[in-house]
Amino acid sequence: MNSRITNIIKEQNIKGRIALIPFITAGYPSVEGCINVAKGLVDGGSDVIEIGMPFSDPIAEGPTIQKSSHMAIENGMNIRKSLDIVEKIRSSGINIPIIMMGYINPILNIGLSNFAKLATNAGANGLIIADMPNEELKQIQISTAENSLDTIPLISLNSSEERIELGCKYAQGFIYCISILGVTGSRSSISLTVKEKVKTVKKFTNIPVGVGFGISKPSHVKNIKEYADAVIVGSALIDELEKAKSNPGTTAKKFISNLYKETFK
Repeated sequence: MNSRITNIIKEQNIKGRIALIPFITAGYPSVEGCINVAKGLVDGGSDVIEIGMPFSDPIAEGPTIQKSSHMAIENGMNIRKSLDIVEKIRSSGINIPIIMMGYINPILNIGLSNFAKLATNAGANGLIIADMPNEELKQIQISTAENSLDTIPLISLNSSEERIELGCKYAQGFIYCISILGVTGSRSSISLTVKEKVKTVKKFTNIPVGVGFGISKPSHVKNIKEYADAVIVGSALIDELEKAKSNPGTTAKKFISNLYKETFK
């Protein structure tokens, strides 16, 4: 399958950059605010956008994303409305790849193949299921085969070489290496172990490798660009949006612009 996500990341790597993938919560701080954030992220230099579909029990998330998810649900957000936001983002003229991130139960509630069809029609290019083991990826891909939706595996710091090889075998788009043990959230430093984990992943695949969880400042990007192909940042961006209270698009652009400066190798 020809992947837009893979191609964009590789294009940036050829230009001498690490690709920048910000995470936002669908419907946060509001539907309109979320669309303005997406525009700001593109203007600031983002290469791909990851959009979290709010869920009542987001087990992989720390307090920041949990709070944004809770607020979005209170604003009426759900999976279908998250996909409506993707449509609105596409209608606004944004054409960089979009990855949906969510949890398996709400997706199964809609039906895997139905979700894949709705997501593809809305303009999404990839899917991360945070609570889905890589052993299940093949089954997901069978259910979503008729739609050009990449299924992206998660590799944790304590993943065995066997599980890494399995994740790489079924990987599409890119491979997401989690840089910490624990949930999402800004960290002051990034584990040195993740560098070795990325090296191990690269033994099994030519698909780009991204690093996320805990990434919060330009120095993190500067460090990660030495060994990875993409960097994912979420909680720190949402923290900034919460602090700013207004002008979410401008806040997002300013935040991502500071990280973008450090993406050049």
